[in-house]
Amino acid sequence: MSQTKFSLEKAEEQALERLVKAGLFATRDEAARAAILKYAMDIGVLDRAELWREIESTPRRGVSPEELAEDLESLEDEA
Repeated sequence: MSQTKFSLEKAEEQALERLVKAGLFATRDEAARAAILKYAMDIGVLDRAELWREIESTPRRGVSPEELAEDLESLEDEA
């Protein structure tokens, strides 16, 4: 993944912070990436169906419901 740095105005910075505080995103970087993709889809630069096909074709971690429950339980025990 490449890195791009840019400056934000105060309102943009506050919007990102609110998205994170609301729990919609884990980080401001994640919120900014999502906003860029959403805008690109809204104006037709990216095709929603094509993007979804790309997401669907990405290999995933094969986890059964039982394994997921165990993972979540172990995380709760750590907390």
